[in-house]
Amino acid sequence: MEGLFDCVESDEVVLSAQDAMFSFANHPLVHFFENKGLNSSFMPSNILQASLYTALKEFPLLLGHIRDGPGGLAKVVVDKHDLNMPEFVESESSIHYQSLRDGQFEWSMWPRGVATVGPMTTPNKHGTIKLLNVHVVRLRDNSGLILFCNIPHFILDGFGYYAFLNHWAALCKASTCLESTAEASRTSYVFDRTFVKERLQGQRRPLEKQVVDMLTTSSLASMALNLLSFSSQLRLVSLGVSVDRGQAHFFRITRESIDELIDLARARTSGDSADISIYALLAAVVGTAICRAQSVADARRGFLVKAAFATAATISSMFGVRPAQFTLVNMVHAHHCLELAPDCCYVGNPVILHPIQAPAKHIVRATGEESLAEVAAQVSLAVSSIDAALVGEFVDVLGANPSAYVRYAVYMGTTANVLTVIDERSYNTRGVDFGDGGPAWVSGIPWHVPNFVAFFASPVKPGDVDMYVSLRPRVAEALIQDRFFAKYAQFLF
Repeated sequence: MEGLFDCVESDEVVLSAQDAMFSFANHPLVHFFENKGLNSSFMPSNILQASLYTALKEFPLLLGHIRDGPGGLAKVVVDKHDLNMPEFVESESSIHYQSLRDGQFEWSMWPRGVATVGPMTTPNKHGTIKLLNVHVVRLRDNSGLILFCNIPHFILDGFGYYAFLNHWAALCKASTCLESTAEASRTSYVFDRTFVKERLQGQRRPLEKQVVDMLTTSSLASMALNLLSFSSQLRLVSLGVSVDRGQAHFFRITRESIDELIDLARARTSGDSADISIYALLAAVVGTAICRAQSVADARRGFLVKAAFATAATISSMFGVRPAQFTLVNMVHAHHCLELAPDCCYVGNPVILHPIQAPAKHIVRATGEESLAEVAAQVSLAVSSIDAALVGEFVDVLGANPSAYVRYAVYMGTTANVLTVIDERSYNTRGVDFGDGGPAWVSGIPWHVPNFVAFFASPVKPGDVDMYVSLRPRVAEALIQDRFFAKYAQFLF
């Protein structure tokens, strides 16, 4: 902590409407490290903590307090005399690293209390929203270490999350290996939210009507939620998710299975399926399977549950959403549209939401091959069309509708046939090297919001993809039993 208070200057950063879209979500990720040489100086606690505070000098935003800002948006206030210090917890476990590895890092094998916060951003018992939570768990016989790190999503996206984590790791590695810290400090970090608008000057292209409706159409529920303070909104949404939570599972799709899916898409599409991206194939295979699983779960519901979902469908209809439509919301990173220099990292949320729709009954009735090819082609076309003009229009619409994040939260929470998918394969998880190698496994936590899917690059074999899938329990059960999906996706846990 030495020198931290002298280096940090007071500042204010008004978060953008783009940040606000992720107001309620966290980045609760868990990293597992093995002490391969059983080194007594493996990831030493004093250097871990010292390098963390050194890293925070470059990321002062994580030391700020969340306050109400202009136009209904939140702002981060960094007060050098009253820093919002991170939660840093250390503990020891009687579990050996080998036991976790042999159990494929399955959640039931974890020590208790690894995750100190859940998937939703919530003020603590003192009413403070911590912008950084760290829990270091040292495993038995110093055989390994578990690192839980969480940062609220409205502060930064996954690229920003790993920019911070990699910077911290590089500083720690430099200290333990007695290397120069020049490499760790070479990147310049931009936190000013006006940066995105400045980089997206120029032409604009209209958004799809469904996106505009999702961001601009109010309901009684969204209007009521909008009347609450930001902290009250966080508490209420967190409570709702804890009641209607998603049960998470991991699946693995091997490179060989991906190649088979490419061949299937090529056989079913009239055009050249070489234009269909791997992301589109992955989103289509899991998305159509979840649509079928949702249909199976719907048929098994009791009367009261059906009545509750019918009410939710009525609210959703106010957004122009028809229950008969399956909606796959592609959460796409748009860093490439900012045309950043190699040594520049924007720390924020340059993300665009780009949904596609398909008739749910058609997906359920069609063969797995047919629905896969059709939805993959839709997703690939939608995602490949994203450019600076479309992202600029998305930012403009959000700027004109600062309460869009509340409408979006209600839309996602009341629509059963909607799925959010994000591709996290390009995150530099291997760069999280504190001096003894990168993590052997990176994981989400055992529960999340329902209807959420994230793709990770598998640490087991290059080219394989691990899917983190969070669904309502009955839908998750039906997904595991889906024959077409099970043919290509190996259930891990």
